[in-house]
Amino acid sequence: MPYFPLYLAELGFDGWQIGVLIGMQPALRWGGAIWWAYVADRWRIRHRLLLATSLGGTLLFVPMLWLQDFTAVLATLGLVSLLHGGLIPMLDATVMDHLSRLGGDYGRLRLWGSLAFVVGALVSAPLMGWFSPRIVPLLVLVPMIAMVPAFARLPREQVGHGERFLAPWTLLTRPLTAFLVTAFLIQLSCGAWGAFFSLHTTALGFSTAVPGITWGLAVSAEVAMLFWGRTIVEHFRPAQLIIIALVATVFRWSLTAVARNEMLVIGLQLGHAFTFSAFHLAALILLSRLVPPQSSTGGQALYGLVAFGIGGSSGLLLAGALVQPLGTAGLFGFEAVIALAGLVPAAWLWKLTRTRA
Repeated sequence: MPYFPLYLAELGFDGWQIGVLIGMQPALRWGGAIWWAYVADRWRIRHRLLLATSLGGTLLFVPMLWLQDFTAVLATLGLVSLLHGGLIPMLDATVMDHLSRLGGDYGRLRLWGSLAFVVGALVSAPLMGWFSPRIVPLLVLVPMIAMVPAFARLPREQVGHGERFLAPWTLLTRPLTAFLVTAFLIQLSCGAWGAFFSLHTTALGFSTAVPGITWGLAVSAEVAMLFWGRTIVEHFRPAQLIIIALVATVFRWSLTAVARNEMLVIGLQLGHAFTFSAFHLAALILLSRLVPPQSSTGGQALYGLVAFGIGGSSGLLLAGALVQPLGTAGLFGFEAVIALAGLVPAAWLWKLTRTRA
């Protein structure tokens, strides 16, 4: 997927067309996830829905191997995003429902996703050089096909009773609201990292290899945090871990804004272990406690929509709007302020969960 924009450029699409095709996907994916979660929890068909939507999205993606018209590509990617939007929340809900049967350690299960991202990027890079960006749709399709039999082997049962089901949009208690606002703000603060880190290192005169090295280091730190996550969550309450993640993120963005030493800028991105991994581990535990078990899929979808859908997309848009007037250093400084603001709802969450406990 990191190379997908290059493929779209290879097809001859303009910049605005590439922006539309890439930018619409998070909104459609997480918007669709809410409705798939509703159906999965309301009629207790999560496993069948996981198989059906993964197979349907995979079949719909096949024409991407030859489509070149913008409208056709737009329609195809839009439909695939809608169908595949529910896969992550349905998968996470399944894992949390059956965590004891799956080893009891969410972090060590989740780290395989991070490792897969690294392997996919490393394998794709030489293949792109050998075959050109035209191979990208095939590289995306192959693991899509493999997902279907993998999902078929997952546990089928859903925890809870269907008659007590609550729709995702009715789950908003005060603690869950405080958590979602916090999740939105930390993802909003990641826009500069997601879109303009390479531009920032170029402006500082660093080697062109720095962004690739840094992303690899950041994901390695992410994997390490997930690997040791079980030990960490045994020593910190979820709300405490969220505050720690936010404080680490504030320092990460603040120091990135002012640092001029190449090794320091690279080393600071080890904070990704807190910005993503520690926060996500705490989020999954909180959701399992704040959302009724019969609505677990809806809780996962709500988290994804607010944090990664609305927060992630808004962060990229905000960063794009501010990078010109602020510069990349000023942009990272501004995003440190956003992460700092996240401590307000995080402190509220800490107070509410202590009272609840």
